[in-house]
Amino acid sequence: MITYFINTLLFAAAIYIGVCLIYFLIQEKFIFVPTLPGEQFESKLSTTTEEYHLETPHKGHIHALLLKVENPKGVVIYLHGNTGSLKRWQFMAEEISSYGYDVFVPDYRGYGQSKGRKTEAFMHRDMEFCYDFITQKYPSLRKVIYGRSLGCAFATRLASRKNSDLLILETPFYNMLKTGKHYLPFLPVTFLLRYRFRSDIFIQHIDCPMIIFHGTKDIIVPHSQALELFRHAEKAQRKIHMTTIVGGKHGNLNSFPLFRERLEEFLQ
Repeated sequence: MITYFINTLLFAAAIYIGVCLIYFLIQEKFIFVPTLPGEQFESKLSTTTEEYHLETPHKGHIHALLLKVENPKGVVIYLHGNTGSLKRWQFMAEEISSYGYDVFVPDYRGYGQSKGRKTEAFMHRDMEFCYDFITQKYPSLRKVIYGRSLGCAFATRLASRKNSDLLILETPFYNMLKTGKHYLPFLPVTFLLRYRFRSDIFIQHIDCPMIIFHGTKDIIVPHSQALELFRHAEKAQRKIHMTTIVGGKHGNLNSFPLFRERLEEFLQ
């Protein structure tokens, strides 16, 4: 009986360790969900667009679009979510351009035609390179950094290192550690996770005005995480606002009049 019990425990431990190892090895597949790498891209927008292929540090190749409007108020650097590629996100970028801004939207490494070995440090450096590229093209116009979901992690760090004029965070998470524990509470995520995305740290060092948008029915990233991030920045005496969209989900905030009204007010 004792031998059976010990064998059962050993078997269970082996399975648990195996699950931990599998998660450690394939965690990128949970965090990054691009369409097939190297997919063909064709702009389907009525807005004037320019297409760029940027060679970034650490052997990165970043495919990006620049949407242009007449007499822009500034330029928005739009950092999209973890699913899809420019093939999908070009339409959201066009919607943002309707507020009177040019919009620059890059694909991350491994998304669409963007290439390069992914690490958290490399991907952050890519976004810095993109920001510097846009700053050279728009030296005197307002710069707005806009993050959406996963893009909020890149946007928050970028705004902590660059002198942007505004930061917009749509459905942000507190940090990847908290998100990982939310989804996998039975795993030692702290020891397994290679991507930390510590927005909670970076947001304390941002000087420009910020706004967070989040919905109460978001089942992908709980509203409580955005609220905690907001309170963390508020405690650090940052210039931050938060708009809660009652009934809003992870991917439909732009369908709410309150979201569009507050976004337009902030961009003005």
